[in-house]
Amino acid sequence: MPSDHIMFAGVELSSGRRPVVFAALDNDLNVLPPQNWAIAEALACLKEYKNIWLCINLHSLQREQEFYAEFKKKISQAGFKPHTRKGSPKQWLETNAQDCFRALIGQTPLHRRTLEGRLQRSAILYEQGLQIRDPVEIFEEITRYKLMQGILPLDDIYSSKELDSLVAAYVAWMAVNSPGQVVRTGEFVLPAPE
Repeated sequence: MPSDHIMFAGVELSSGRRPVVFAALDNDLNVLPPQNWAIAEALACLKEYKNIWLCINLHSLQREQEFYAEFKKKISQAGFKPHTRKGSPKQWLETNAQDCFRALIGQTPLHRRTLEGRLQRSAILYEQGLQIRDPVEIFEEITRYKLMQGILPLDDIYSSKELDSLVAAYVAWMAVNSPGQVVRTGEFVLPAPE
């Protein structure tokens, strides 16, 4: 998978054995399947890419801040430079997924952990051109029988962490392909409000 083409990656950091949720896009907004990795696994994969823009979803929670500080130190050691230093084939920037989704739809999105919020975020990303399944198609597969049996086609719906990493990858893509459509707000790079 790694090549000379630019890869746009998003990272969501959390706690646990595999705290890195990684999503990547190519230049045509094709989505690589999101992965859950330990920090060492994530760094090993990131080192394989020659040209990569990495966008990290930064949380305000203390435990994620600690993972973030460790991750940022290690990606710097792996050759990543901050977005503000132009010319490097490996650059990183920061964003906040909630603010990204808010900017993309012009209002506060539904709660990220609910089914409705996940479907809404999927629809937002689908409308932005990411090559994912149209989340509205799930409703075509729901029947009374499936509801009564508890058989819902939810396998193709991304988790909230995967969606946060996907929107971060999209911000990295926008920073390269549509720089006029992103704004820097403090330490974050966000889609420009419509």
